[in-house]
Amino acid sequence: APSSIGAHRAVAAEGGRGSRPAVPARPTGRPDRTPRSRSAAQRPSAADGGRHGRGKKRASDYDAPRVQPSTIRGRRRRGLPAALATLLLIGLLLGGAYGADRVINENRIYAGVSIGSVDVSGMTLEEARAAVSGAYGDRASRGRAIVFASEEAAASVDVGTELAEQEAQAEQLSVEEARADKLLWVAEAGTLGAHLPVSELVDEAFAVGRDGGIAERWSALVDGAAVPVRLAFDDDAVETLAADIDATIGEPRQDWDVAVEEGQVRLVEGHEGTIVDRDHFTALLTEGFLGDAPEAVSFVAEVAWAPLRIDEAAAERARAAVQAALDGGATFTFEGTSWTLSGAELGAWMDTEVRPSGDGFVLAPVLDEQVARADLVARIRDAGFASAVTVSFEKADGEVWVSTGAGSRYPLVAEALTAAREALFGEFDRTGAPVAGPVAVEIGWGEAPERATFDEAVELGLIGEIATFTTEYNDGPGTANRRHNIHHAADRLTDSIAAADGGEWSFNDVMGEANEANGFQAANAIVNGEYEDAIGGGICQVATTVFNAVFESGFPVTERRNHSLYISSYPTGRDAAIAYPDLDLAWVNDSSSDVLVRTRYTDSTLTVSLFGIDPGYVVTAETGDWEAGDPFKKRTKVDENEPAGTHYVKTKGADGRRVTVHRTVRDRSGNLLHQEDFASNYAPVDEVVVEGPNLPGTEREPDEPESTEPPPEEGRPWDEVVAGAAREPEEEDAGEEDGGAGEQPGPSDDEE
Repeated sequence: APSSIGAHRAVAAEGGRGSRPAVPARPTGRPDRTPRSRSAAQRPSAADGGRHGRGKKRASDYDAPRVQPSTIRGRRRRGLPAALATLLLIGLLLGGAYGADRVINENRIYAGVSIGSVDVSGMTLEEARAAVSGAYGDRASRGRAIVFASEEAAASVDVGTELAEQEAQAEQLSVEEARADKLLWVAEAGTLGAHLPVSELVDEAFAVGRDGGIAERWSALVDGAAVPVRLAFDDDAVETLAADIDATIGEPRQDWDVAVEEGQVRLVEGHEGTIVDRDHFTALLTEGFLGDAPEAVSFVAEVAWAPLRIDEAAAERARAAVQAALDGGATFTFEGTSWTLSGAELGAWMDTEVRPSGDGFVLAPVLDEQVARADLVARIRDAGFASAVTVSFEKADGEVWVSTGAGSRYPLVAEALTAAREALFGEFDRTGAPVAGPVAVEIGWGEAPERATFDEAVELGLIGEIATFTTEYNDGPGTANRRHNIHHAADRLTDSIAAADGGEWSFNDVMGEANEANGFQAANAIVNGEYEDAIGGGICQVATTVFNAVFESGFPVTERRNHSLYISSYPTGRDAAIAYPDLDLAWVNDSSSDVLVRTRYTDSTLTVSLFGIDPGYVVTAETGDWEAGDPFKKRTKVDENEPAGTHYVKTKGADGRRVTVHRTVRDRSGNLLHQEDFASNYAPVDEVVVEGPNLPGTEREPDEPESTEPPPEEGRPWDEVVAGAAREPEEEDAGEEDGGAGEQPGPSDDEE
């Protein structure tokens, strides 16, 4: 023991001020392998043969050496700078390496990073975009999936035959009829707006190791980092397709709601539903479109439980708020004239909308601004302020401009409705509590801008929607040309203008001839009593939608003809046929301001709206009873180009019939302005069945002779096909004297 003490003292003496300790320093930078959290019982001891204890006695067997405290403190002070210096050096080396790495890879993706199956390590952003587009872009653009309505349909339906029948009957069936019998849908990448978000994917890959720091950088290098490849879709297009599937194999959800009847608000019962899960649906499409055979994807649609967003309790809160608003009433004042709306009158303005709220949803009462604005403007006009402002439209520099007379003023109806909405339901929005008591709103004057854009004029309340109408049509892979014609015709018509004070608007004058030179394609049209391809097929969908918007507005119709065959997808007796230059749709703007025609569409709907200053016409309509016409016949046609055994209905049969729609137009005071009968006489539609080449033993029924009429010339313009009817001698039309909107002439050999 003394020798040990002496040795230790000798070391201490040698380790005095200015000298280095004789005992070697523990290597710096080496991690301490003994976890700091170990208890004393867990630490290895000399007796156990642990670290530093092999072949030695326990420390308790020796006397503790007596060491001068000052010597120990001096030793620690001299060792600490060395350790810090070493750590600092290591830090500098690591930082330098990291900085050098950042400089070298400043514009490159770090090693170990991939996008899907594409290794983008070391690539620039441009190189990575090219690589990902090359690997997946072509697959995404070729994506085409057959979505079956059931497992049974997937196992038994001949896809080609089913699609041929859907195409042939696209215009003949209403949307509801087509949905009821649908067995499959085609989901195409182009129609759904499916595309590879290349830049987003590459940006995500570039961020690996930068946003997450050196730890993420090291992980990517050692273990790899993969950015999952995905597709982006047009949400509206996916919703349209999914909703169509819902209507066939599911049951759309109906939230609880409220309805107003004669000033009293009642609950409308809701129910849960079964609908296609949109996220799962797009995941299946993504997996297929990015797979090895993107053009041959198929799966069976599935519906999942869709719980209520608005239950009875939530609807009751909205009901109480609306009822309180109706009971309290609202008074609007303009230039000293006041109108106190009754519960029934104010109730006509009421609507609701489902809004997200926290983790759930709320049913919020709102005002139908179109209805409310029209009502207030009409009341102001009836009070003698009709000539306060007039507007005109012009198109310039790709914009629609609205002009008013110098010094024109207009009532600030839009601002008044905003104030009314806040007074009636602002407290409900904030706290869920209804507002009791009457609401009073003053309507002021505003200086009308001499010139404003269309959107600015709508926002100001200077102009509004006079009337609008939407029609639906069946859409699928076989109806692409028809869809193109509908959209193309709508684009040619949109933002056309009917001048004030008697300006006439003509479909043919605005759109021109529906031929190939004007960008139209061959699609289904009515030829010889059945549906055949003709240039421009589908434009009558546009004419019919325009006609119904004008019908609802109350403007006089000077020319309109129905189709020779009844089309159930259009409102009864309210269709309009077009054949340049013989069959036209024309109407007159008898108001004191211009009227603008604006169109918008989806792949299955078309909407036509008339904008301007609402003249306030009150329109009523009565649809007469159907009168029976001639019965339809059956015909079978053999198509040598079809596979043997093919059999499908190309044209569904329908008996001929007649119907008349009577329209009455009055001003707000009840004075009769004009009335007319829109008479429609529809010929029978022969049922036409297409079969493949005859097989031995194939027989036809006696009343199914093969048609001997020559087929229409290939590529013949559709308006030439139907124009023949207009050139035939016509019978007297009872409705012509009331505005020229009379009965369509009887069936002919060449007619849409």
